[in-house]
Amino acid sequence: MTAITERKPAPRQSTPDTIPTANLTAVLAAFNAANLASNYIERGNFTAARRKLVQALASIGQLQAGG
Repeated sequence: MTAITERKPAPRQSTPDTIPTANLTAVLAAFNAANLASNYIERGNFTAARRKLVQALASIGQLQAGG
């Protein structure tokens, strides 16, 4: 004898909040610059760290101006 079961639809996966594509470049640039600045600080290169922090802040400024 064969068991027949009712087929149920698959549960819908909730979509997480995503970053709009237009802002993604600025978010990644800010993240990258901040990580590089941290690396430069650990090595004692404060001039390069300052330069990268300025870049990170500029990217954050782009997000605030666009959002």
